Amino acid sequence: MGFFSEDERKVRMRKLSELFPQLELDSLRTLITFLHTSHEVYNAISGKLSGYGLSVGKLKIVMPLFVHACSLTPSELAHYSGVTRSTMTSMIDGLERDGIIKRASLDDRRMTAIHLTEKGREIMNATLPEYAVSISDMMRDFTAEDHELFIGLLQKLTSGLERFKDS
Repeated sequence: MGFFSEDERKVRMRKLSELFPQLELDSLRTLITFLHTSHEVYNAISGKLSGYGLSVGKLKIVMPLFVHACSLTPSELAHYSGVTRSTMTSMIDGLERDGIIKRASLDDRRMTAIHLTEKGREIMNATLPEYAVSISDMMRDFTAEDHELFIGLLQKLTSGLERFKDS
């Protein structure tokens, strides 16, 4: 993992524990491993998606439109993708510029609906089969029990993250 050999990593961790005795080294090692792995996963997924003119952020917006096969409001898309409305606006602008989505006014004209264009549907139909195979291949060493355990551990990390944010 990373730039250092296992021996170098142990020496660095020991030095850290001497400087900061309150630091739990198992927690630090686990977090560093998680951050490194999540960064690598993100980069690998981004590389696959970029071949289709998509990014992880764009996929989070386009996916609900594709799955639900209907128009959604920017607020609904922000909710589904977990981003702020201001971030959503700039993402929508880019996707519209790329011809993947289109804005339309709803009946009362105060609300905007976002829908996939034909180009957007074609991109999703071309991307998702390869994307699904890649994800399955990445996770193929996981058993059903591993998936459940991993999800449980990530939920524990999420709880810890909430405490971290609140402190």
